[in-house]
Order: sequence, then structure tokens, then C-alpha cells
Amino acid sequence: MTAFLFALARVAGVLLAAFAAGWAIARALLPRGAAFRLERAGWAFAVGISLLAAFVPLSAWVGARPGWMQFIVLAGVGLVVSYTFRVSSVELGEDFGQPEPRDRRPATLVLGVLIFLGIALYALRALTEPMWSNDFVAIWGLKGKAIALSGGIPGWMRESPGFAHPEYPLGLPFLYAGIAFLTGGWDDHAMALLFPLLQVATVGVALGWLRRRGVPPAAALLAAAILANFEPLYSAFLTGLAEVPLAFGALLFGTALADALDPAETGALRRLALAAAILAATKNEGLFLAAVACAIGLALGGRRRWRIAAAALPTALLVHLLHRLWRGRLPLRDFDLGLFSLERLRESLATAAAVLGPSGGIGLALALALGLLGARRRDALAPVALAVCAAAAYLLLPAFAVRGPEWMVHTTLARIGAALAPLAAAGIGLGFARRAPLGAAPVHPANP
Repeated sequence: MTAFLFALARVAGVLLAAFAAGWAIARALLPRGAAFRLERAGWAFAVGISLLAAFVPLSAWVGARPGWMQFIVLAGVGLVVSYTFRVSSVELGEDFGQPEPRDRRPATLVLGVLIFLGIALYALRALTEPMWSNDFVAIWGLKGKAIALSGGIPGWMRESPGFAHPEYPLGLPFLYAGIAFLTGGWDDHAMALLFPLLQVATVGVALGWLRRRGVPPAAALLAAAILANFEPLYSAFLTGLAEVPLAFGALLFGTALADALDPAETGALRRLALAAAILAATKNEGLFLAAVACAIGLALGGRRRWRIAAAALPTALLVHLLHRLWRGRLPLRDFDLGLFSLERLRESLATAAAVLGPSGGIGLALALALGLLGARRRDALAPVALAVCAAAAYLLLPAFAVRGPEWMVHTTLARIGAALAPLAAAGIGLGFARRAPLGAAPVHPANP
């Protein structure tokens, strides 16, 4: 028990150091002020874990064993860039960032307690035992452990096309390896701390963004409480897999896209570009979401449409290209485009309906109705459209599955669909906004 607590403290220390670097670098993404504080904390965590993942392949590229020196150098470069291109908050006005009076109504306090309980329960699920899910053992954790123990990227990750899904992005294995390099060893029990922190960051970004965009406190807290207690996503089984990081990245991406549609938002295009890269480095569908966002930006962006498209897609393409240059062209081994038929599509949809059941179907229909109701606002339409397009793709993909639609739906649909919950909650919650966003300001030419 003592050894685990020491290992947990080392992991916590590494993640805290990454967060501190991310907090400083986030000045290039969001203005300062109380209105942005929760969001900035979430984006700071995203930047921090991105640094932890990125310094591993960069170290391998220069032929050095990853360690604190490489991480500090990379963080230092990020700090210099962020200071040079920081988002200014001077023009936001004298009242910008002033904290609102505390709401002590019973409903607000109850929702706050529910958020705390949801986070505490997931921490208990995640930290009770080492990460154990099949895909963690066979794919994500295996690759991260191999990188950490070998001090580099083993050749088998690209030379064995039938093993451990080499066609998957390496962002999450790099993150695991980065934590292991900086803590001095591999411990997949203590490393599970990453996942409750991802949940905290996700809930914080959702709550902070909804409040800033004009959603009343009760509605924003309700959305955050539902997310914090959404057990289909924050479960022991999904701890260690890519769905929890994907949910975080999708929320960042959807909120940044909604912000980018508003000419008054500062730093939104930068946030959109960073979130696109995070998504593409996490799972293959990240590139699909970036393409959908590009189309949404072109359709709804008005005079900013080309700038939104240029922020949404190129960084995701760059991450995909870097993976392609390293590993070569590898097919998705679970899918074959030649297998598609209307009969297989019907089987996919029928199996999905059976898996959802009556209660799940009612809940999904209610969420869709609320999303469409709120999507009358252009900014709310962006995250709703992203979630709907991703869900449609998840329903279509089993029709191409090599092992058959029924197998694909039963083994993957629930967990990959759960990753869309934060994105959907943001879009649905924004439909309840009753006032203009806090801190909106004219866009400075240097701060798109």
C-alpha cells in the first residue's frame, strides 16, 4: 500500500508539473479573467498532457532517451511561443472577469454535491486496481509499456501489421510512456490517476464554457452533474482506454468550434487547431471529426469560414501524416469497404436498437430533441452537429465490419458512443443560454 501511495504521488507530481506548464502556455489560447478560469484550467491540462506525449517522439527523433531535460526544453519553447502570441484581455473592458455573486440556493448546493460525488466515485473505480481492460492490455498499455521499457519506439509497432492495431494513433501510448519516463518506471496502477483528472478537466470545461456562453447557473450545473455521474463513460472498464481522452478532446474541439463561429471570441481558432491535433492523435475518428468541423465552418462561418476551415482540419491532417510517414499505409483491419450492403446496414441498426433497449432509445430520442431545440442557435449547432455526425458514423461503420455488424455493435458501440456525451451535453446545454456570452470582445488582428 505504501509503495502504491509513493507511486501515486510521483504520477501526481508529473501531472501537476505538466499542468503548471500548460497553465502558463494557455495564455496563448484564452484571455485571462474569472470568466475563463475553469476553461483555462481544462485547456491547461490538455496542453500539459500534450507536452507529456509529444516529448517522447521528439526525443526519439533526436536520438535521446526521453527524460526531464527534453520535457523542460519543450515546455520552455511553448512558454516562449505563448508569451509572444498571448491572447490579450486588455480590450475586454473594465468589468471583464469580475466574479459573479455566489449562488447558495439549495438546488445549486445539491448539484455541486452531485458533481463531487460523481468525481469521487470514478476516482474510486479507477484507482481500486491496476488498469485491466482488454484493449488496455493488448493495445494502448502494451504500446506505452513497450516504449517506456525500451527507451524508444520499437520497430514491431509498424512491422507487425496484424498485431496490436498498428493503424491506431500513438498519442495515448506516448502519454503513458511520457509519464513513465518522468516518474522513473512503469506503474499502470498509479497511472490510472490520469483518468479521474481527465474527468475533472472535462466537467470543468463544460461548466465553465456553458456559464461563459450565457447559460444560467442551474442549467450549467445540471449538465456538469450529469456528466460527472455518467457511468457508461467513467467506468472501471474504460479506464485505460482511449474513450475518456477522446471525450475530453471532442468537448474541447466542439466548444472551440462554437466559439470560432462568433467573431467576438479571442483565441478560438488557436484552440480549434490544438483540439483537432489532440483528437487526431487519440483515435482514428479524430480526423473524421476534423473534416466534419471543416464542413460546418464553411457552412456557418460567414466571413470567417475559410479561417475556421484552416484551423479545423490542417493540424489533424498533419498528425495523421506524421503517423503515416512513420508506419506506412496500413488498412483498418477490422473493416472492409467491399462488405457493405443494405442488409448489413439494417442488421447494424437493428442490433443497435436492441442494445439500447426501450429506456436507452427514449433517452437518446430526448437528447436528440433537446439538441435540435437548442440548435436554433448557430453556436449550439456546432457541437450538436458534430455529435450527430459522429453517432451516425458509429451506426454506419458496423456494416463494413469484417466480423459482422452484430459483433461490432455488441463489442464497441456503447463505449465509443459514450465518448460523445460531453460534446452532446455542451450543445444541448448551450440551447438554454439566456444572455450574451461573458467577456466577448472585438477580435484583435494579432489574436484570432
